[in-house]
Amino acid sequence: MAFKKGHTVSEEVRKKISKAIKGKPSWHKGKYLSEEHKRKISEALKGIPLSEERKKKISKACKGIPNVRKGKPYPEITGVNNCNWKGGITSLVEQIRKCFKYRQWVSDIYTRDNFICQNCNIRGEKLNAHHIKSFSSILQYYEITTLEEALNCAELWNLNNGITFCVKCHRNFHKSKKIN
Repeated sequence: MAFKKGHTVSEEVRKKISKAIKGKPSWHKGKYLSEEHKRKISEALKGIPLSEERKKKISKACKGIPNVRKGKPYPEITGVNNCNWKGGITSLVEQIRKCFKYRQWVSDIYTRDNFICQNCNIRGEKLNAHHIKSFSSILQYYEITTLEEALNCAELWNLNNGITFCVKCHRNFHKSKKIN
């Protein structure tokens, strides 16, 4: 029996309702939500922060439930087995990003773009210099394996291949790229 929100019910009425429904099955016993209905509920609740009280209730409800992976080894997804493996160029990338020529390239990109994010036009945020043609694809295309080869690669240091993004826009750029 539904009541208006904020409407109070006397104790006598509560007892009558309780007596009337005793022994009867729940109104939704045996009924299940369709997948579409579950999806709609999920969408409606996304982005709504949980109160501290709700978080505690969820934590209490999960206590004692064993972790599904407990005691099972995680699959080996490092190195060659990782889907992002690019032939062990990580240490080379670190060397390039720490070298003077790279820092100079970043500085030149910031100066050219007047220290303004080229996506949201905000100044004063923490900035990132972004390679338009990706850094790793240049290394792969030219088969660069040493720091010396990288320093001699003109495309890697081309100012027309760089753009200034604030950290937020740079992160969003890469997120949207993964979705597509």
